[in-house]
Amino acid sequence: GALGAEPKSNTDKLLDALSRADQTKNQQWLRQLRLEYDHLIAPKIPTLEKSISHTLFFIIFPCLAVSAILFYLVDNPMIGDSNTSWSWLVLFLGVRQMVIFEFARVGEIFWIEILALRSSFFNMVVGPYLALAVIQSRGWPYICIFWPVLNFCFLYGNHEFAKHWLFWQDMLDIFNEVNPVDGVTDDNFYFRLLMVMIFIGVTVSLKRLTIALYLGRRTVEHFGVELEKLMAKMILIGEVSNLARDIEGRNSIFEVPMSPLNDEIDDAKIVRFREFVQSNDISDIDSPGKPRNTTRKSLSGPNNASQPAPSPPSPPVQTESSNMDPPSKPPLAHRDSSAESSRKSRTHPTRSLSSSSDDDNRRDMSTSSTSANLIYLLSEWNEPEILMQKNTKASVQDLLQFRRAVSYMDDRYPFSHAFGPSKTRQMCVESSQKVYDRLMLSTEDGTTSLPFSVFTVLATDNSGNLVESKMKSLIRLFRPDRDGSLTKLDFIKSIDTVYKELRLLRASIANSAQIDYAFEHVVNFFFYFFLIVASVLILGFNLWSVIIAMNGFLFSFSFSFGAAASNWFEGLLLIFVRRAYDIGDRIATSHPASDTSPSGSSTWFVERITLFTTTVRFATTNEVATYSNGSLASLRIINANRSPKAIIYIDIKFGLEVPFAKIKIFQTAVENFVKSRPREWVALIGFRATRVEVDFGYIEYRIISQHREAWQNIGPILQSKADLASFCLEVTKKLGMRYESPPMPVTVSTSGTNFRGLLTDGEDDIDNVDQEGADQMGFNKSMSAADLQDVAALFEVRND
Repeated sequence: GALGAEPKSNTDKLLDALSRADQTKNQQWLRQLRLEYDHLIAPKIPTLEKSISHTLFFIIFPCLAVSAILFYLVDNPMIGDSNTSWSWLVLFLGVRQMVIFEFARVGEIFWIEILALRSSFFNMVVGPYLALAVIQSRGWPYICIFWPVLNFCFLYGNHEFAKHWLFWQDMLDIFNEVNPVDGVTDDNFYFRLLMVMIFIGVTVSLKRLTIALYLGRRTVEHFGVELEKLMAKMILIGEVSNLARDIEGRNSIFEVPMSPLNDEIDDAKIVRFREFVQSNDISDIDSPGKPRNTTRKSLSGPNNASQPAPSPPSPPVQTESSNMDPPSKPPLAHRDSSAESSRKSRTHPTRSLSSSSDDDNRRDMSTSSTSANLIYLLSEWNEPEILMQKNTKASVQDLLQFRRAVSYMDDRYPFSHAFGPSKTRQMCVESSQKVYDRLMLSTEDGTTSLPFSVFTVLATDNSGNLVESKMKSLIRLFRPDRDGSLTKLDFIKSIDTVYKELRLLRASIANSAQIDYAFEHVVNFFFYFFLIVASVLILGFNLWSVIIAMNGFLFSFSFSFGAAASNWFEGLLLIFVRRAYDIGDRIATSHPASDTSPSGSSTWFVERITLFTTTVRFATTNEVATYSNGSLASLRIINANRSPKAIIYIDIKFGLEVPFAKIKIFQTAVENFVKSRPREWVALIGFRATRVEVDFGYIEYRIISQHREAWQNIGPILQSKADLASFCLEVTKKLGMRYESPPMPVTVSTSGTNFRGLLTDGEDDIDNVDQEGADQMGFNKSMSAADLQDVAALFEVRND
């Protein structure tokens, strides 16, 4: 302290600290209050000032002038035989009611615009449903409720204040009992009118709440699952973008550049991630009916938490004998020889496990291989879906979350700020390129594609274990090659696919809102009709005589338009209950009793949906047609947009003389062709004989494969089908399996020895010619699926 100043005691220091803390709290409270004022109240002040000024200058002041002229200059005339003056009535309607009206307007701004819509405190106090009801009363229903309520407080009754607000003063007689009034403020009709206004306001608010909850829950039920899946993909892209930004900030997220799989400096987590990508058939992730490599389970065992993971098995070597094996054999990635294991132990002594662990791993791998083999030999079967009776009714919180998620889709940065702007497709592609370039900073110089193991940081938990669900999600999203690499084009196409899903879903939600708006118009027509009838009855008017007089007309009207009304109602059920299609969907219509073509149906694009009609455009010729919704109600409607993973059928014929072993080689070649294109095909799900025609000399096989695209995107499906069919044709040519139909029969005489000898000699010559041609083309050599790789190389690997 200063010279001569007495030192402060501990009590004084404590009091000073408490005083400073109180001042800090007061400053924070004032700062928060100022912030709330700037955000909640200040934006509404200009609107409020404008409304009050208009009411004052255009209604209240003119009515005051008229009332003063009537009271002071025209001797205050009375209304008919009553004891109520015209000047009082002008003051009552033009001044006092307008003041009450402005109070109601101010209350609407405060309770709805400020508290209900902008403050969470209101929702916590009154609850979500009451808060939503207050919000739905926004506009004229709120005024219709609280204007009569304020009338009951300030203008209704037989007391002096209800008749004259300034009854206590005697300077201005126009505002006290000198200006006479009799039986207006306590009149029965006035009371009924106020009650009708409250009834209308409350009923309309409840109707709005009911419609909003019904349509909102309907929208969430229809789009909620799809939006949830899309948001999960957007979050994954955001995480990848944040990873790329971290890599750019540190130039590399790894201490050393990434190296080959058997390098000792590889991180254990990266090794395990690469093992998962390389040892699993990527196409099997989306095929629950197919066997999968399960050796990865040993990587997350209790003994592996503190020990580094072993090196993954080397990739299988393609040999003639291995390719000649039937598909029922487990893949070679499940096997590991003892010599290879000992070599790895000598090369990486720090990564080798104990002998007992090795034996356990071998037993696990053998069991996994046997299990995979048995599953493959069994017939394909999917687990049945068990539908439990759940309470799927969306709550108000669900509706608010859905609305907030949809608002993110309209944002300039839907995939996060780290990814970059994605308002348009061009911006999304440019941002994807930048993210990929940042990720490539973690690789060695000269690397042309991104190792998928870079994403290991995103797929590990805090303990360093790989999260299998996260790995599957990343693989489903980006679809790496079978060697675990990801090119720039594949990376951009994966994000572009999510972008297109985002825009299509946003358009579907917007189009659905148009249908909901039209539905609300229909409900409003009947609602306001009955509301008007009820209001007139409450006011005391008798409408029953008018309704009875109209019964004859309504009865004849029902006979004239009964069929049309029934058809229209069936159309409403189709649009609002079945909801068989949305705008932008491909649909095909047919009679329920007729079968559909296994190669797909002719489809129409839905362009416009109203309450009465559906406008469609033929996908093949761009012809536009219009259906009545009622005419579609009885038809079978195939929705291509809701038909994911199209199943393709290709029929191919082989001659009866083709050996079965060669057909198995053909099957293996087709399987390899499908598996080498994981971004096109899910799996080959069927290869079986369907027809045997001995008379025509052929056996017909059907190839059944599952595509990744839905029937909505039919272009890539048809192109992939054409590639597969062309590949099958080239394979049959190379294997000498192409079937040629016999010539048309000719009636000739078969009597005589010369003809029989000619026929016998001709058959021998034909056999000799076929044998020589086969020898020249190399068909008699031992063939395998590996010998057909040059045929598969003729076809482009499509990444769409």
